[in-house]
Amino acid sequence: MSGTPTHPGGEPVVLDDGAPDGVAVVRVTTREQLEQAWEVRMEVFVDEQQVPTEEEIDDLDTAATTSHVLAVDTATGAVIGTARLLSEADHPGEVHLGRLAVRAAARSRGVGARLVVAIEGLALAEHAVRGAAPGTLAVTVVLSAQEAAMGFYARLGYAVVNGERYLDAGIWHQDMAHTVAS
Repeated sequence: MSGTPTHPGGEPVVLDDGAPDGVAVVRVTTREQLEQAWEVRMEVFVDEQQVPTEEEIDDLDTAATTSHVLAVDTATGAVIGTARLLSEADHPGEVHLGRLAVRAAARSRGVGARLVVAIEGLALAEHAVRGAAPGTLAVTVVLSAQEAAMGFYARLGYAVVNGERYLDAGIWHQDMAHTVAS
């Protein structure tokens, strides 16, 4: 893939190769890729949604327990979306999906859903615990959904946690969760 981000060894860390629709999802492994994720987030959250710049980029972005993914247009190599996965050692089997952003020109192509599925795959591979059924693994993915995006997450299997609304960066949100199992 032309322009596809790579890990330090030069090979892309591909989570979804983009077939058949031309949108690949890759894991962020370099500072350059992280900066590409920030560019998308600044465009979507700061420029479009008026989230204060100082609230968008935080220390969690560079924490050892944080993973990021990028959606890349395989034809052009352009980064068109991003998401991040947070985990904490004191919450085994639970992770937080956040900062899901897709550039306006790439919306309605299924990019957001591809990013969610990639994050769920990372969560299951790296943060799962023994599931309820013998021989299975499971992880609960929690997210803070903008209320306008709750239908999108519901279509992907997420359910409202407790129905409490709260303002985050001036935007109404509710917590949602989905358990992924192998």
